[in-house]
Amino acid sequence: MLKKFWSAVGKRVWIDDYKPANLFADSFRVKAPANQPTFDMPKFEASKISSNPYYKRDTRRNYPRLAVYSQADVAQIISLQVSPKIAQPEVSASNSENAVSEQQSSQVATTKSLNEIISTLNSPIYSQTNLPPTPGTPYVYNFSNEQDEQEPGQYYPMYKVY
Repeated sequence: MLKKFWSAVGKRVWIDDYKPANLFADSFRVKAPANQPTFDMPKFEASKISSNPYYKRDTRRNYPRLAVYSQADVAQIISLQVSPKIAQPEVSASNSENAVSEQQSSQVATTKSLNEIISTLNSPIYSQTNLPPTPGTPYVYNFSNEQDEQEPGQYYPMYKVY
């Protein structure tokens, strides 16, 4: 009985807030397929999803980049470290044509294998005194001079790191 009473009062007094935005009968929420806007191809290369993966756009993370070196590349790097660098002679304007042809012929170098390069070394590349570079430097924390001393029994000390 009370349920009927309050439903009758509700129909006359209360406003239904959950009705959609009073749409007219001739308008629809979703447009008909013929009335939808036409698709335009992306004008910029960055707008194409296939050539713009997320890891290229993500600036918050620094993803490691993979470097692949072949044996020929490693042999060339080692030979450049070992061989002394020779200064290039000055080129005058009159001998410029001859110098260009000599430079082109000198740029074509014979490639040696990695075994040949290592066998020609007088001393090893790395030793106990000459160690290879470390992959990265660890972050060094500097504690401030204003740091409060930790009291005994203090479970969560607060450190001021700068």
